[in-house]
Amino acid sequence: MSSWNTKTSERMLLLFGILLNFMAWLAGANLLLIGKNLLLSFNDLEANFAPSVKESGEIGVIHLAEPLNACTELKKKAVDGSPSQFVLILRGSCTFDDKVRNAQSAGFRAAIVYDNEDGGSLISRTPGGIHIYAMFISKASGETLKAYVGQNDIELWIIPTFENSVWSVLAITFISLLAMSALLAACFFLRRQVVGRQQRHRPNVRVFHGMSSQLVKALPSVIFTSVREDEYTPTCAICLEDYSVGEKLRILPCYHKFHEACVDTWLTSWRTFCPICKQVARTRMIYTPASESTPLLGHAGLSVRETTCPLNLQRSYNSPTSIRSSRSSTELGDASIVVSP
Repeated sequence: MSSWNTKTSERMLLLFGILLNFMAWLAGANLLLIGKNLLLSFNDLEANFAPSVKESGEIGVIHLAEPLNACTELKKKAVDGSPSQFVLILRGSCTFDDKVRNAQSAGFRAAIVYDNEDGGSLISRTPGGIHIYAMFISKASGETLKAYVGQNDIELWIIPTFENSVWSVLAITFISLLAMSALLAACFFLRRQVVGRQQRHRPNVRVFHGMSSQLVKALPSVIFTSVREDEYTPTCAICLEDYSVGEKLRILPCYHKFHEACVDTWLTSWRTFCPICKQVARTRMIYTPASESTPLLGHAGLSVRETTCPLNLQRSYNSPTSIRSSRSSTELGDASIVVSP
């Protein structure tokens, strides 16, 4: 997963770089050669004596002039139809306007004249009567274009200059939006990768602040001996199993009883309240000796004080460590109440 995120981020950054380069090409080029897995740009100079390229641009296929310098009538004529036909001409032996006129007579939509010397300057003239586009490019650009002449699957785009060009403004705006989108996508994937790494290194620990084992074991427990008619229920509400003679039952401050193992796990691992009535098990249970005012169905001298402080089992100095209940003084049945020390 980490390697996939890394590769994706690298691809997004590469795409962003390509878009920036493409913007730079458009800023300094008016000719684009576009084909399958091919994108080349060329600096050019429009002839002053030829019409300006329309705002929508011109798309066509390039052909090589015969003769190459186009100083005489061209042997190869343009074919009517779509796409437009452009002709590539070598500079020299005659004037630029003669070359362009011969291309115009042969039916070509644009004449692209390339220099015959390395490092030569691009020069434009000012004669009139020209109705097709005329471009001047360097020798290196012309030699590159020659390799793609006559290939109908490769198109040459003539784009208007940025001066007074709505098309160019729209193109730059669109490409700028693409560049910003690529940058935002790269930031998104990088952030996702960083967050993913942090989550993988973060320990998956469940935090639960339950009761400590010491507090739970301080709750009173009884040994179950038999079921009486006044017993609330002979079944543990946690595991739904009936009590068996000899099993230890834990008594919560609300006086609900459960299997000791069941309720101990519940209080330490899951919740800190009674599974039946939801009373907090941290309430303080205080032992008070039975007296003449104690109800016959009282809870063997055990009373509950509703507090939220930690549970502490308090015993009077004269209270015994164990209490044997009689059949007439407790609802717990024939059981022994054992107060844990």
